[in-house]
Amino acid sequence: MSTDQQQPKRSAAEIEADLRRTREELTRTVDEISDRLDPRRQAQAAADKGRAFVEDVRAGEPRAVQIAGGALAAIAGLVGIAILRRSR
Repeated sequence: MSTDQQQPKRSAAEIEADLRRTREELTRTVDEISDRLDPRRQAQAAADKGRAFVEDVRAGEPRAVQIAGGALAAIAGLVGIAILRRSR
């Protein structure tokens, strides 16, 4: 391959602009990963979801009510099994 077929040479300003864009993109990516892995943010997100679920149950949202009913039935079943095992 001869040098005539290579891409044209870029100026220092073009290279610097590419480096700046790459750094900015990398910074955004690292910030996003940090946000996703931050335990405080994870706990806050879980608490927010829990509050929203409770509000949906209070509002009578059918899916939320079904989930809550299923969870209560499962807990009642586990308590019943535990009581039966103790009485033996």
